[in-house]
Formats: sequence, structure tokens, C-alpha cells
Amino acid sequence: MAEDTPINWAYPFPCRGADVDPLRYLTNMAKAKSGYYPTGDNGLWHGGVHFDEGTADVFDQSSVRCIADGEVIAYRIDENYPLSEFIDEVPRIKRAPFSTGFVLVRHRLRLPPLDDPAGPASEPPALTLYSLYMHLQDWAGYRAKPELPRPAFWAGDTYSVDTRGDDLIVRSQPSRSGAEVTRLAKGTQVRVEPPAGEYCKLVAVLGGSPAPVAGEGGELPGYLAFKYLKALNEPQALDQVVVLEQGIPIKAGELVGYPGLYQNHNSTAQPLLHLEVFSCDDVPGFIGKSRAWASRLPDSQKTLLKVYKGASKLIAHRDDISPDNPPKLSDSGSQIGVDLIIPQALLDGLPAASKIQVKTPGEGSTTNTTHWWRLGGLFADENDNPIDGWLAEQDLITTRHSPWEWLDFQWVKDTGTPLEKLAYSLNAKGLLDTDERHNYRAQISKADGGPIMSLARLYEIVDNDKDSVLTGNEMRAALKKPWQAQVLGQLITRYESEWFWNKAKWDELDRLLADEGGQENAVWEVEKKRIEKLSWWGELAGKHGVDEEGKAWHFQAVSLVGSFIKVGRINITIEMLKRVFEGLQDTDEADELLGEIASQINANCEKYKLDTALRLSHFFSQVRQEIGSKCRVVEDFTYSPEGLKGTFRYFRLNPEEASTYGYAGRSRFVSVENQMAIANRAYASRYDNGDIASGDGWRYRGRGLKHLTFKSNYSDFKIYHKGFWGEDVDFVQSPDLLHEDYKYVVRSGIYFWMSNSLFVEADKGADGSVVDAITRIINEATDSYGKRRENFKRIFEVEEVFKDV
Repeated sequence: MAEDTPINWAYPFPCRGADVDPLRYLTNMAKAKSGYYPTGDNGLWHGGVHFDEGTADVFDQSSVRCIADGEVIAYRIDENYPLSEFIDEVPRIKRAPFSTGFVLVRHRLRLPPLDDPAGPASEPPALTLYSLYMHLQDWAGYRAKPELPRPAFWAGDTYSVDTRGDDLIVRSQPSRSGAEVTRLAKGTQVRVEPPAGEYCKLVAVLGGSPAPVAGEGGELPGYLAFKYLKALNEPQALDQVVVLEQGIPIKAGELVGYPGLYQNHNSTAQPLLHLEVFSCDDVPGFIGKSRAWASRLPDSQKTLLKVYKGASKLIAHRDDISPDNPPKLSDSGSQIGVDLIIPQALLDGLPAASKIQVKTPGEGSTTNTTHWWRLGGLFADENDNPIDGWLAEQDLITTRHSPWEWLDFQWVKDTGTPLEKLAYSLNAKGLLDTDERHNYRAQISKADGGPIMSLARLYEIVDNDKDSVLTGNEMRAALKKPWQAQVLGQLITRYESEWFWNKAKWDELDRLLADEGGQENAVWEVEKKRIEKLSWWGELAGKHGVDEEGKAWHFQAVSLVGSFIKVGRINITIEMLKRVFEGLQDTDEADELLGEIASQINANCEKYKLDTALRLSHFFSQVRQEIGSKCRVVEDFTYSPEGLKGTFRYFRLNPEEASTYGYAGRSRFVSVENQMAIANRAYASRYDNGDIASGDGWRYRGRGLKHLTFKSNYSDFKIYHKGFWGEDVDFVQSPDLLHEDYKYVVRSGIYFWMSNSLFVEADKGADGSVVDAITRIINEATDSYGKRRENFKRIFEVEEVFKDV
């Protein structure tokens, strides 16, 4: 793992909605059925967060992704989920599956270097973090679905040929120009070297096709296109902890596995992921060094905006508010009654209409800029009533900070025992009788005055019934409010990990949890066996920096990711887009459209696979051809008779109608009625469109950045939009949304880019043949191949429009 390289971050699951910001991701965790941070219903610490059936409607939980660059150091995969046998009513045995599968990744969190040659030379502070992905799918699940991609860190260099049906060509050189050596049939298993670019070196053919003749030294000649190979990785072992001597690199966003099944004695089985982040280093010491280092970082690192209780107000939105008529500080508004830290990623992701810059003359030739942000769902007044409106970023009223300052973070070092906490919790809930309160008075008293009570601020905010115990309902209620969810996310706690098996610690709870009459609690005895089987820490203790005694500092995983993730790490500007659409008139409407394009891509560049200058240039060279230099997002049917015959088959077969509906001479005028007639004829009875009389040709004419056309494509977009953006919008019934609402104008173009994996082609380079390959996918029969190559050359090479994104 390269320790001098800043790491990238990603969320474990993408959100089903678009424009997801760190605060909304955090509040979405309130939907989980259980497994909150930092404590559970039983009063014991809980170091992770759960993604379960409750969160499945807001997150795409189909596969688990690594949250940061790092290296896999250990994993375990069950051959089949183990079963706990609980005695249910009647009595009968209830067999409950519980996944013990996990992956442990080590990360190195290092501060950015100082750009200060005159300052003292020193190494940036660094912290070793671990991310744990617990309760993953068993091996039987992979066998049942052989098409599932497998984690790369299982290692192995075995692949199968995965073409669409044709043979895979073995070439003499690692390029498409290499001579053909032989061909391998689909399903052939091979071993290869790691790919270097698009191709990889063939090492061995394991079966399915005859191998090419080996050359001198026994090496096989030839290279394979890596994209046509499917990994056949398998875990090194099943039902045991695999500790890797050398960590295997993994990138943020790469596959870790799939949620596995988990069932408690009083619930049904459900897919579940427990995500946990911890460190065995001196975290308070690191934070102290980090804060000192952050004070010397440039202002560009200050990506957090702090809003203070009682200092700012929100100006209610009015229909007349616009860049030409911005809000004023003197306008009436609602006083903000809570503290909140707003990540820049949230602000960047706001729609263009929700961001206003007001420039005023400063001293001399300087200009002062006031940023106004229209914010909803983030703030409350002093009575805890939600308030929305326009917020002004003001010197001395709001402040800017770096995430490396760890602003408002608190840490607690716990020294209590599970017995003390459980006794305290049960007593607070009124579940102990008089004798039990007497027998456990020492433990109750110790917990009451121990480290847990140092969370006074936490209890004041979250503990609604003031019993000093945070219940699941109270945690859910708090997590729904950004200002309270953030407080929970800023807590760092140190205690003995639940994955460190200590039999005596859990046996100590036997008497407290005993049934009436002091009988052994059967459920608890089964639960202890489950805890032991889930434990893995002992296999890692003393290795890869893991604490030998099981102690660690725990972070709220989602909050930590939200502090450092670069959701909008590119910065497309309206000025850049005006260079793409060079014929666009300079109007407020044009700026609104370009602003929406820029805002959506900036906030979601990685999700949209538009995060490099090369990808952006390919994308916009195609968009430029589809909607023209004037950025016309709805198809224009202003054609001459010759143009109609040259463009549409219908008019070539019916030339007399081309003369009827096309413009004559130089007038270049075609009435709306004639344009409708052209569309209804040109697009009739194709791709689910009805006949001419149905009007579907006009109804489903080209709209959006890529001029989405035909009813079938509108229907496909409707389905894709619900899955990718999480909104169920009926574009078939309301097709005009694709040109009337700029949000959907942009998304329709993104849909075509993503659903056809055009970014895969774009990554192949800046050659004209790559442009042609993308053009063929968009419209194979078009006569505009040359024009699209010219667009790309101008955008990427000549003007380098996106060079500085």
C-alpha cells in the first residue's frame, strides 16, 4: 500500500436517488431496523452500522463495495451459513442462519502535504484504519449464481473466455493490430498475467480449446483482450479465517462481496451488512497532530461550512428570487436554532437554481462575493421546527474548515464491563426487580458514574425520555435529523471489540440474564455460541497492527466516509459548456440549462462515469452532434424536401409527401402542424410507436441531451430511472418532461451513456476510431461520423475544454 498517496473514498452502497450528499446518506441510515452507532438497545456499545431490509429502499444493496483505498488483510467465507438452534414455542426448534463471513481491509489515512517550502520539513501525520464488512454471502450463494462477479482479492489468475458467442482471438501483440495466433472458444479456461492496458499475456490454456504451440522457454505466444475474460477466483479456504501475509490492494468502490443472511431468535432471516471502521492507533494523539497540521493547509482544503446556532437565518424562498434579484440579509427569515456542518459536496450538488453569487465592489479593485444557497431539510429553529430557505455564507457568521480539523469530534475511552452496562440499562428500563437492583447495585452505580455518562451532550440531544439509555427508537428519531445525526457521527469510542472472544466476559452475564427462578437462559446460551463463532479478532491479534488485547477506537463509518469523500471532485463551468455549444445565445434560459448540466455532473461525476477529461470530451462531442451548437434539447423537424428524403426512409419511399411537408426555397419555415406530420410519418410503427394516426412519432420525438426517441426508449428510460435515480417518473405518459424539466434533460443523456457503457469505449483513448465506436452504438446508420470526430478533436485536443476540471 502506497503510504504517501492520498486515498479515495466511496460509499458501500450507491443511493437509489440522485444527487446524494453526505448528510442525506447519513440520515438515510435511520431506516435501518437495528444496528445503530454508538450503542444498541441493550446499552452495550455497537461499533458498526447495519444495512438491512429497512435501508434497501434507499440504497442499492446488491453488492458491497470497499469504502476506501487500502489492502485486504483477512477474510472468511462460510461454505454454508451456520445455523443457531433456538427453542421456540410449543416447543419446537427454530433454525436461524447467521453469516460469519467477513472481509477486513487496512487503510492508511495520511494528511495532504504542505505547500510551504519555507516551513519546517516534516512528515504529515497518518493513522491506520480498518474497515470491516461483516455478515457476507456464503460460498453456496456464489455456486447458486455463477454469473456473480467474484472479489478480486480471492486471488488466482484463472479466467474463462466470456464472449457473446464468438471465439476469442489470441493475438501476437497486445493490440488489435496484432496478427491472429489462434482462437479460443467461449468457456475456455485460461491463466493470464495481470493486464497492461486493454490486453493481457496468455500463460496457459487449462481446457476447452487447443493451446497454441509454446515457443522457446515454454512460453505461450499471444495476448487476449482482457474485457472478454471472466475471473474464476475462489477463496483460499472455507469456514476459517484467511490471514494474508501480504495485503492485497483494493480500491475504493471495488467489490468486497454480497450481503449475507442473518436471523435473530425473534426475527426472520434477512440480508444484512454490518459495516465498521476502527483504529488500534493513538487516535486522540493523531487528531491533535491533524488539527495542528490542518491550520497550515491552504483555504482550498476547507471543504466544510459550519453554521452556528442563533447566528444565521434562512430567508424564505420567493418566486421573484433569481440571480438578478437575489435575497438580501435584511429580508425577513427564520433564525437557525441548531449547529450544523455542511460538506461542500452537498453545496456543489445543489441545482443551479439553488445557487446564487452576489458580487459587490470591495476596496480598491477587489470584488466581494456572497454565496447564497437554497437549503431544505437541513435546519430547525430553536423550537426544533424544520425550516427551509436561502442561507448566506458570511464572514465571521459562518466559518470554513478542513475535515482534517475533526471539528466538534469527541472521544470516549470506556473502562466499564458489559455486566455494568447491561445492569444499568435494564435498571433504567425498569426490568430489574427489587432483589436484582440490590444484587447489582454496585454495577449500576459504577456505570451510572462511569465514562458512559460523559456523553451528557449526546443524551441531552438524543435521549427523549431522559432515562440515560439510547433506545433504537430514539436513535432512529435522532438520525432523521441532520443536526442530531451529525452529533452521533462525531463520536469516537474506545472499548474491547465485540469480535474479540472473551468467554469470561460473556459468562458474567449469565446470572443477570437468567430466567425466573434462576434457570439458565436458553436463548442467551445459544447466543453466546453464536458470538464465539462470529469472533475473528484472535486470529489477527498482533498481526497487521491489530491490537493483541482486542481494544480499538471506533468511528461512525458513514460519517467518516462523508467527511472525506470527494463527491464532486470535478468542476465543469458554464463557460466551459459554452465552448462546447459555440452557437448558443447568451440568455438566462441558456445559463439555466448549462448550469443544470454542470451541477448534476459535478455532483455525480463518479456515479455518471464522467470523471475525466477524456470521458467528458467523448460524452460532449456526441451530445454536441445530437443537439447541435445551439443546444436544442428537443428535436427540430425543419427540413427541406431533399433533407427529408435524405434523412428518413419514409420520405424516400413517399417523395411527394416530402414536397408537401418540407420547406420551399430559402424560407426555412415549417409550421408546427407540418413538423408533427413529419415526425408522425418518420417514426410511425417502429420501436413500439403506433401508426401515423396514433401521433406517437411526434409524442416520442427526440428529447434530452442525446435526443431520446421512440416509445420503447422512453419506456426503458422510465425503468432505468427508477432503478438508478430512485424516482418513479412516467416518461411514457409525460414525455414533455424530457425538454421542459432540465433535470430530466440531463438524466436522459446520462442514461444512454451509462446503460450502453459508453464510458468503457471512451477509456480506450483519444483516437478517431474510439469516437467511431461510440458513434456506432448511438446511431450506426448516421452520416455524421466525420463531424463527431471533428467535435471530439476540437473539444479534447484543440481547445482542451475540460483540461482543468
